[in-house]
Amino acid sequence: MAAFSPSRRAVLATAAAGAATVATVLAAPGASADTAGRPARAQSSRKPVIFVVGDSTSSAYQHSERPRAGWGQALPLLLGPQATVFDYAWSGASSKSYADAGLLGEVAGALQPGDYLLISFGHNDEKAEDPARGTDPQTTFKGYLRKYLDAAAIAGATAVLVTPVERRRFSPLGIAQDTHGAYPQAVRELAAAAGIPLVDLTSSSKELWQRLGPDGTTSHFLHASPGRYPQYPDGVTDNTHFQAAGALAVAKLVAAALAGQRVMPPGWFQHPGTPLDPLAGIYWPSERPVDKPLVLNVGRGQAFGTVQAAVDAVPVNSNRRTEIRIDPGTYRELIRVPANKPRVSFIGRGQAPEDVVLVDNNASGTPKPDGTGPYGTGGSTSVRIDGPDFMAANLTFSNDFDEAANPDMKNRQAVALFLAGDRAVLRNVRCLGNQDTLLVDSPARDVQARSYFTDSCVEGDVDFIFGRGTAVFSGCRIRSLDRGSSTNNGYVSAGSVNIGIKHGYLFTQCRFVSEAASGSVHLGRPWHPGGDPEAIAQVLVRDSWLGAHIAGAPWTDMGGFSWQEARFHEFNNNGPGSRTTPDRPQLDPRLAGEFTAGAYLQGADAWAPQLAGSKADSAALNVGPPA
Repeated sequence: MAAFSPSRRAVLATAAAGAATVATVLAAPGASADTAGRPARAQSSRKPVIFVVGDSTSSAYQHSERPRAGWGQALPLLLGPQATVFDYAWSGASSKSYADAGLLGEVAGALQPGDYLLISFGHNDEKAEDPARGTDPQTTFKGYLRKYLDAAAIAGATAVLVTPVERRRFSPLGIAQDTHGAYPQAVRELAAAAGIPLVDLTSSSKELWQRLGPDGTTSHFLHASPGRYPQYPDGVTDNTHFQAAGALAVAKLVAAALAGQRVMPPGWFQHPGTPLDPLAGIYWPSERPVDKPLVLNVGRGQAFGTVQAAVDAVPVNSNRRTEIRIDPGTYRELIRVPANKPRVSFIGRGQAPEDVVLVDNNASGTPKPDGTGPYGTGGSTSVRIDGPDFMAANLTFSNDFDEAANPDMKNRQAVALFLAGDRAVLRNVRCLGNQDTLLVDSPARDVQARSYFTDSCVEGDVDFIFGRGTAVFSGCRIRSLDRGSSTNNGYVSAGSVNIGIKHGYLFTQCRFVSEAASGSVHLGRPWHPGGDPEAIAQVLVRDSWLGAHIAGAPWTDMGGFSWQEARFHEFNNNGPGSRTTPDRPQLDPRLAGEFTAGAYLQGADAWAPQLAGSKADSAALNVGPPA
């Protein structure tokens, strides 16, 4: 696995939390320093970034608010590969409150030569009765906007002033109305005086609303009937903020102005007639980019000596993410994140997942210290996560129970990681064990809980990925241990998803590897817990490489239940362990679009973690090579 380096969003969050300066974090492992040993101000070998600063009309919104979106959140859909967007707009902000809160300073610390800074305020500057936000259009408003222009100039970035987008307000005769008073003209005057490019979004959006009319604009603003979106069960009527279609429409106005004035090089934006689906294309992160996590540090000399102590300090039922940042080391402990502690992240602070290890060594048959009996399979787990929206990166989950040292123990299942909360994301992690390494589960047999693993490794021997959850393994290494047999070295999966849930496990673009004998490992078998006849496993291995250890007939029976009654398929695989025979059902190509990572993960709320870090992501400061 590649060495870990923090995203530039993490750099901003860390600096804002007071843990370090932007320069210090960028000089951490994975960053660089100058020849005198001073921290480099920023990495330079990457694509230009279009920063968006402003208020709620331009900001990025979190998944729990979908389909609400700002135009900055939709802007990446219009860009080619030459640049990325980072939307650091703040809902409720004015030019004054944004700068006074230190957000302008954070952006200034991240700007680099060749970047662009789109500056769009006005909605909340108009609130003169609020001393924290209100400004005067001819004096303090222009004065604060000049601070943004100065920050861009100092960084060698290009500043662009954007007038505020119009609200949805029509006269009784259906005429679109002005809603911002003298503020748009103040922006125009400042742009002319300073020689700064101007996007007159006030004028262009008013023209668009007039063309669409009172009825046509309801599909652009946040109007929804009860039950249409799970995030708004009672419906919503909002004439200031946009839903996906409106965010994209306004982003197109911004892009057209930037392209028309050649503010950016030709060809950066797609042709305006390119068909786009904003609901499918926009990425809604788990939290808004500008939201600051609670940071808890674990390690020797840190505030917390154990991971569980940090978990115990996480606020109950918080809407704010808690990042538990773990120093390199081995942490031998039982770790439990309860269901009432959502939005918890475990972040390893080493160079690679091997540097931070969360481990214990109980098995199903291990007696509990209190004498109440053995742990059982679920209780054996080193780390159990019941809270939703869990994230983990750059660390190892392990159960190092020694099977050889316990030959008389009947039940030797030993779980490293137990996931039961919905919407878990795990990147660059390792899950290590023998039997039953990774339990992907859900709160109840007919309730879906989703997990997304990417660029990770899972290893074990018997049923080492099991449970009733829905899980996607994308670009992962699936390693089967060698049990020393020439014929049977175990089973990769033992799914038990309820028959009413369409998607169970998807392995896509994975590598199945092992040192075990050729043809001695099965891809899976159907687990029916307690004989449950409705626990019908669904497993698809597609677009993956299969080593020679995979059996020629890779699916097998379990507990008297036939594998042929389960939902087992392969599709478009390669490698020495891949072939097409009657014992290897292949997915009908016509159904391939129904069994993608997005289809497995979307659920009822259209969750799409696979878009994080992609071209569509406006919530991450992606660092990549220049185009």
